Amino acid sequence: MRQRTTRVVRNPVLAGSHPDPSILRVGADFHRATSTFEWCPGVRLHHSRDLVHGRPLGGALDSTRLLDLTGCPDSGGVWAQNLSHADGLFHGCR
Repeated sequence: MRQRTTRVVRNPVLAGSHPDPSILRVGADFHRATSTFEWCPGVRLHHSRDLVHGRPLGGALDSTRLLDLTGCPDSGGVWAQNLSHADGLFHGCR
């Protein structure tokens, strides 16, 4: 008889603040974008093979040209995009 193994996953999977996740699977890879609101760089990106262990890829909006929040109220800035993938390229749409 086979013995069952139990796997425990810590929650939260990503420590810290990573609200509004958008998750996209492309082949065996999972890509996640999370909201940053008024933090820079904007829209944090992560890569994972199992949605438990992942690595940060940095922010999608990493320059003032891409992330000008002049006049935006608190938490009124950047929210995570809905991710899509086509022809080898990733896209984000609101």
